[in-house]
Amino acid sequence: MEMKKTAVWTALALLCAGVLPVLSANAAAPACTNCFEKRWIYYGGNITAAASTADASFNKVIELIHVAKAEGYNGIALNAGGSGSYVAMLNPATAAKYPNYFPNFALVVQTAKDNGIELIPVGGGPEVPVSAAPDLIEALPTIDTPFIVQGRRAVPVGLSAIDDPGFENSSPAWELFEKTAGNSVVDNTVAHTGQRSIKFSKAGDSNMARLHRKLSNLRPNTAYRASFWVKTENYHPDAAFRIQITDPTAKAPMYSNANAGLGWGTQNGAWNGSGNTLAGTQDWKQYNLDFNTGNNPLTYLYIGSWKVNLLQAGAVWLDDLDIKQIGLAHTIRRNPATLPVTVKSEDGSITYVESLDYVVGTEALNLPAQSSIGEGAILHVSAYQSAQNMTSMWSTPASACYQKFFDIQKQYYDNIHGLLDGPTKFFLYYDENRVLNWDPACGNITAGKYLAHMIEKHQETLLQAYPNLELYVWNDMFDPKMNAIPKYWAVNGDVSNSWEGLKTTTVIVNWSDEGTAKRKASLEFFHGLGHRQMIAGYYDDSALDTGNVHSWMEALAQAESNGVTGVNGFMYTAWRGNAGYADVKAVADYIKRHYPQRWPQQ
Repeated sequence: MEMKKTAVWTALALLCAGVLPVLSANAAAPACTNCFEKRWIYYGGNITAAASTADASFNKVIELIHVAKAEGYNGIALNAGGSGSYVAMLNPATAAKYPNYFPNFALVVQTAKDNGIELIPVGGGPEVPVSAAPDLIEALPTIDTPFIVQGRRAVPVGLSAIDDPGFENSSPAWELFEKTAGNSVVDNTVAHTGQRSIKFSKAGDSNMARLHRKLSNLRPNTAYRASFWVKTENYHPDAAFRIQITDPTAKAPMYSNANAGLGWGTQNGAWNGSGNTLAGTQDWKQYNLDFNTGNNPLTYLYIGSWKVNLLQAGAVWLDDLDIKQIGLAHTIRRNPATLPVTVKSEDGSITYVESLDYVVGTEALNLPAQSSIGEGAILHVSAYQSAQNMTSMWSTPASACYQKFFDIQKQYYDNIHGLLDGPTKFFLYYDENRVLNWDPACGNITAGKYLAHMIEKHQETLLQAYPNLELYVWNDMFDPKMNAIPKYWAVNGDVSNSWEGLKTTTVIVNWSDEGTAKRKASLEFFHGLGHRQMIAGYYDDSALDTGNVHSWMEALAQAESNGVTGVNGFMYTAWRGNAGYADVKAVADYIKRHYPQRWPQQ
């Protein structure tokens, strides 16, 4: 009996020894009944600024790969940024400037493979082709700007559109929104010129200090330059002193630069090297920015601080704010010449001939000796103004009216495919595209039809070359609850119906904001169109029991009870750089604890 017992235990031991590896292998697989198939971490940053472990962002990605494996995630959505972006490969000379580029990516790819973590490249936004073809950038029309001929040059007449630019006459056109609180007031003791300026400081309960003006005398489809002088004392860089130029609803800005709150200036026809910024304490300094009124017959100007609580011991003064027409600033011309520069006589009866009568210069026209245009003549000049810096320095889209747009996108993904060793998924970064559909080459169509054409052909271009590639895209530009709306930022026309260009096989990455009800409605909308979806959750909201993650999980439960299916992924999404990943484990633990059917119970 004793021998039998020993034999039994030996047999059991051998059996267990054979089974254990199987159990270990299965431990990485979902141990839940309705598990999110895709459990990703979104990462955006430049992982090539220094050699491997000397680079903080490289180290963070390597760390996240190991954390992902430990906490039940199975993918890293990698949005490479800065000089280390995927765009760098479009120009081999650019990539060659960064010796760590390919070695660092190779190490990340190998580490991900070794740990069973999938890398999903994120990119291919509408701005990508601009890097290879700058002339493709969106450009807004400037129509019939008056020029005057002075000494064989024609320059903008440039009359001021602002009365009382120095605040000397107490013009009622200037509105101090927080005047009662004392946060924005006329200062009779400090001025750049004259005796007065506007002072912004923390004097009352409001957290804002703003100056407003209705710009009723600006023309639609016209280029303008705003200039102003600013002085500071103990200014806090996070006080959000910025400028916006909007439509009458104040919901569709024509100018609000995401990369430079106070705008991005220009000098001698070229963009400055950096955006307009304020020093902590500085004497009077002049700034400028260029904008376009688009189709708006009326625009509004806002300037000031949206976080004046950070100016407890400081102040900002503004003086001599002026706005003048400009005619040929950052003019975009294309080949073929779909964006002409047209010069007519004042009465419109004569259309002058380029090269014969005028040569397009920087912010001016030069008149050759044989020109038929006389001294002192008033001309009406029409052209197209670059949309760069109206909403962003770096993410202004290209026009998709040309095959070149899609050829560049194809080359862009070809490069990524090689860099990341043949990924099976690609996350298209169509997100908050705030300037679209100004190119006449596409015809007079709605912005929704234009964007639908863009995304449809982009998908087709990629899938023709890579039939098994699974595509993903953010929801917002195709979501009627978000940005696919009649009036969106500086987009030309109604963005509705943009979703008609999406292939049903393209997975929607849904980041809908503003609460559970809206998230549920968005999930239902895309389900109705036949799309699979995944949730982009967290958004730097560490209040897991009450915040973004909780709201999303509740929205999903409510949507599924209403018949929604196919929401098979969750992506931890953070936007605070390397500091944004402290809750990766906590989010996984929260879902495991409260929604155990959704996450592997490792």
